[in-house]
Amino acid sequence: MTDRSGALAIISNRAPYQLKERFGRLSCERNVGGLVSVLDEMMCRSGGTWIAWGEGWGSCDEVGIPPDAPAYSLRPVPLTDQEVNHYYHGFSNRVLWPLSHYFLDRCHFRSEYWRSYQAVNEKFARAFRESGRHHDLVWIHDFHLTLLPALLRKGRPHLSIGFFWHIPFPASPVFRVLPWREEVLRGLLGSDLIGFHLPLHAEHFLRCVQDVIHTPVDCENGSILYDGRVIKVGVFPVGIDFRKWSDLASSPIIAEKARELREELGAKYIILGVDRLDYTKGIRERLLAFERFLEKYPQFHGQVCMIQTAVPSRTRVDEYRSLRREIDECIGRITGRFTARKWIPLRYLYRGFPIEELVTYYLAADLALITPLRDGMNLVAKEYVASRVKQDGGLILSEFTGAAGTLTDAIIVNPYDIEGLADAIHFALSMPDTEKRRRMERLRQAVKERDVYWWCETFLKSLAGRREPSQ
Repeated sequence: MTDRSGALAIISNRAPYQLKERFGRLSCERNVGGLVSVLDEMMCRSGGTWIAWGEGWGSCDEVGIPPDAPAYSLRPVPLTDQEVNHYYHGFSNRVLWPLSHYFLDRCHFRSEYWRSYQAVNEKFARAFRESGRHHDLVWIHDFHLTLLPALLRKGRPHLSIGFFWHIPFPASPVFRVLPWREEVLRGLLGSDLIGFHLPLHAEHFLRCVQDVIHTPVDCENGSILYDGRVIKVGVFPVGIDFRKWSDLASSPIIAEKARELREELGAKYIILGVDRLDYTKGIRERLLAFERFLEKYPQFHGQVCMIQTAVPSRTRVDEYRSLRREIDECIGRITGRFTARKWIPLRYLYRGFPIEELVTYYLAADLALITPLRDGMNLVAKEYVASRVKQDGGLILSEFTGAAGTLTDAIIVNPYDIEGLADAIHFALSMPDTEKRRRMERLRQAVKERDVYWWCETFLKSLAGRREPSQ
């Protein structure tokens, strides 16, 4: 996906692999995640360097990936415990994350967080400069590294730099609450191409640049004139590896496990929620809606079971520990109210899942409830759709996800409307099979057409097309 004129460098907070030292030898384990896996696959084909936070890497400076026949180099950026606390848990997850998701009451604007964020972005810039390799294209990922594009451009003014913002970008009145708003925007404007999932997010960014930097912005064509350069702002909705999920769901072994799961639960209808434990995911509101559904439609008692999975996340952050207690209390109340002889209406699984087990749950569920309060894209919705190989099942999707922009045959809901969400569950479970198949067929086509390979290729082709001759 890169051309012959130069290799690609990917820079991200998260590394595609974990290195673990055992008995004096390094073992290399791939991190779970569809996007990381596809970028790793792309790098194995194209070569180049991946620079990321080297958690647990010890004194290792660089490793070839894959270890048995290296195709590219993985270079770690070691962080101190204080940097992890202030840059990652602090500025990234207690400032930029809640700000971008409109949870201003959860923002902690502490100067020590900002100083550490600056220092870590500079560390990443040094790691790039010290890699000792020539790269024509650099692709930087996400809100952890907003200052990096400008830092890299200082040393290499003609370097082609792409940046992808994976979460929602807030509207100008919200973003301008950030005390360091100008520094973050000027950092991002070191890029040649800045990508977002949705036109709305791109529009918000352009408006913020206009309001804060007061630099010429062409909102219609998505371009910014800054520091003598024209920066392109584009929309590139990320997808999933459709074929991988569809093939897994077609496996007779997984199909049998899904059948066994349904038999074990003993319910006619299975509803599934799959999330990271995060206050943006709307888990509490979803549980309240399920509780209201059980109150309002007693004819479904004994027939329906909701499975809510929650992958542990950011357990060192106070807000997440508090959220877990709140969810536990909600689940306890619902199961206490409605559990009857031979019927448990709600199952809660607080752990991560290997991909094969996740597909089993996708295949077993009659209905997926994907109802974040705000989300950049939400790939779980696309994974569920790709797993419905018989073109059955239903999808309820929050209007505040990026996925709602393309998965228009889902049942689109406002996750804050508890009564409306309860009614949507009833509507989805009562829908005729012919209507379910019609909707799912169109949903699968939409996910298949714009998969993660399309996303990678489209973004990198756009970035390569903006390259200036090296000087």
